[in-house]
Amino acid sequence: MIELAIASAFVSAMGYQQAGRAAKMEGALTARNIKTQAKIRKLQALQEHNSIMENLQSFKDTNAAISGVKGRDMGSDRSLKAIMKKADKDNIQTIQRANYQALAEGSKFAQQAQMTQLKASNLSKAYRLKAFGSIVSGGYKASTMV
Repeated sequence: MIELAIASAFVSAMGYQQAGRAAKMEGALTARNIKTQAKIRKLQALQEHNSIMENLQSFKDTNAAISGVKGRDMGSDRSLKAIMKKADKDNIQTIQRANYQALAEGSKFAQQAQMTQLKASNLSKAYRLKAFGSIVSGGYKASTMV
């Protein structure tokens, strides 16, 4: 009977140890996925920036073409200069807004990854403590059977 109590405690402890390792591995995998999402979002932010810049250039080219057709000089026409200046200002604001949003999301992803790793580490420690408790409990049960 004593051997059975010791074997039971050992099997239980091994199960907790495996659960602890699995929790740590799951946390690492989840954190890696979150970091990948952050990289993807960073790439999306770059693509968004490039799209905004392309739209601005297209706007400027269109205005240059229209001013050429109308026979207006882009360098001396104050209304065209004002339109271009406003477009540049609006473009800068749009880019800044997009960059701030991307930074906030990047920060959120970094925090999620750290939190996931911390939770996995804590869960792994809890399972190790349960394994130790299982061995102590098994030892106690075995000692009371004598």
